[in-house]
Amino acid sequence: MTSWVDASCIIIVFLSLIVLSNYRVAAMIRVFSVQSFVLGLLPFFLHASSISNQDVFIAFVTMVLKAVLVPSILFWAIRHVSMRSEVKPIIGFSSSIIFGAMLIAGVFWVSLSLKLPGKPVSDLILPCSLSTVLLGFMIMVTRTRAVTQVLGYLIMENGIFLFAVSLSDVMPVLIEMGILLDIFVAVFIMAIVVNHINEEFEKNTASVSQSKMGETF
Repeated sequence: MTSWVDASCIIIVFLSLIVLSNYRVAAMIRVFSVQSFVLGLLPFFLHASSISNQDVFIAFVTMVLKAVLVPSILFWAIRHVSMRSEVKPIIGFSSSIIFGAMLIAGVFWVSLSLKLPGKPVSDLILPCSLSTVLLGFMIMVTRTRAVTQVLGYLIMENGIFLFAVSLSDVMPVLIEMGILLDIFVAVFIMAIVVNHINEEFEKNTASVSQSKMGETF
């Protein structure tokens, strides 16, 4: 199943690059959902010979939380704040693709000199997880919309989760920490939306009050 693990790692990095080069928020959320679904399949590929209850639990929670619940909250958020696209990125979308590709190439070159204790199932797990983390960080710092910045954070967390899944046998606490991070992000997204709605409500209330005062005088 090493070939399936390699293919999954490459797909996860490729989807991160697609999110980086996209300006439509809804499309970015869908790509993130697909990436999370692929990430959820990874425990089955890593332990194909002896799938444990822990693997089933990790896959199920990842798919439900990352591929379904969090994207649903993000879609709910962009509907309530009327956000359709990222209009003013700090780095243009064409330049983002170039920088992202250079970043991936640099990470793969650096990872050749990094040695992990023990023999990993796939040599692509380390460079792909680092590439995903850095691409997510790039999305977070080069986008101006709050929801797209949250998406960048989520992709960073997917990169960390990719590496953690490969160590789930020896460090299962990393998986639990990743699940807690996703729950935190879900609450954080809802807080952003509620705050935005409150600001808009206060602006509308203030404008209505001023118009009534003008009519009075």
